[in-house]
Amino acid sequence: MKYPEFFDEVEPIDMYDPLAETLGAAEEGRFTYSYLDMVKFAGHSCPTVAGAWIMTSIALKKLYGEELPVRGEIRVEMRGALDEGVVGVIGSCIGLITGAANEGGFKGLGGRMARNNRLIYGVEMEGEVRLSRLDNGVSVELAYNPSVVPGTPEQQALMQKVLQGVAESDEKRRFARLWQERVKRILLQRELWKEMVTLF
Repeated sequence: MKYPEFFDEVEPIDMYDPLAETLGAAEEGRFTYSYLDMVKFAGHSCPTVAGAWIMTSIALKKLYGEELPVRGEIRVEMRGALDEGVVGVIGSCIGLITGAANEGGFKGLGGRMARNNRLIYGVEMEGEVRLSRLDNGVSVELAYNPSVVPGTPEQQALMQKVLQGVAESDEKRRFARLWQERVKRILLQRELWKEMVTLF
């Protein structure tokens, strides 16, 4: 599988999953998620998927510090509705890492280690996303603004041609490169994260 090399430069996220440990899916329940995992899950790499990754990374650091975050023990709440814009995409991507799922998620073993009803949409809040630890109730609220790293005018023009189905092969390749260059700047220029992500 060939993909943009910068995917491997994104700092991975380590999680402890008690369900994985219990059922022998991972030694000591340790999972390491890469940005590529999220791209595979979403089927694409874009500013929205990058934002879900960044917000998850920041929120887990705030909630757990140097501790290993516990997958399945985090509630994820979204201000927007499930079918509103990219809200569902962001929620699903954050759920990949945290284990949080809606009512259709895993219902647990003997009343423990459930994942369902932990990804909730349409919640009133100041930010866009709230992650909460279920063991101690500590939460962090965030909002993400990718316009801090805008696309180029050339990218916008090429996107129109691609969407209209009139782009030549070299123009399609050029658009794809420019698109991922923007995502690369969003993910790897970590000094900009403070401008892109607001904490409440």
